[in-house]
Amino acid sequence: SSVMTASSEDMAPPWERTHSPPTCVLGRSYKTQDMIEDMETRGFLEVGFARVPPAGETSAHPERDEVVVFCEFFFAGLRFPLDPLVVEIFKLFDIYMHQMMPTSFLQLNLYMWLRKTCKLKPTATGFVHL
Repeated sequence: SSVMTASSEDMAPPWERTHSPPTCVLGRSYKTQDMIEDMETRGFLEVGFARVPPAGETSAHPERDEVVVFCEFFFAGLRFPLDPLVVEIFKLFDIYMHQMMPTSFLQLNLYMWLRKTCKLKPTATGFVHL
């Protein structure tokens, strides 16, 4: 379970809020190094691409070259390293990895399969049109 801080304004209905609730407080992670190694063995990650957060940390503090990733994303098709096109799509929409939903990766996988099968030149705008 995740722990989120909430102000009284955050408890208001969405249409009455003046800002979004914080997304950096994620709660304690229950992932272990053994789980990371299992994901490496399954081919979800290249060896050494992931780390578990420090014990007791509940807020996201990624380094400059890191992103916060939820384990469920890998079961939906996310793989590291990312295809450069995926990075381009994220930049086009000005979104970050932790803002994604598992179903988003299903859509990205469909586009990647389609463009490879049909030998199309991959573009972020092509993804938008699909």
